[in-house]
Amino acid sequence: MHELGLTTELVAICVEHAQGRRVTRVQLEIGARAAVMPDALRFCFDVVSEGTVVEGALLEIVEDEDGHDLRIKEMEVA
Repeated sequence: MHELGLTTELVAICVEHAQGRRVTRVQLEIGARAAVMPDALRFCFDVVSEGTVVEGALLEIVEDEDGHDLRIKEMEVA
């Protein structure tokens, strides 16, 4: 399950950019050709974010039918 590694990197990026502030929402865009399972990513997000400023953040996933990428589209901090 490569989603665990992807999620670990995504959470690390959010932690770095939050600069100590609590992250309240993360919106990801996942392309249909990115070979990423959104449900697996959601599960991993909850596990990986535990104990970080991202813990408890709402994860929104926007699926792009024509896309190839996985990217952080938006992030909100408190």
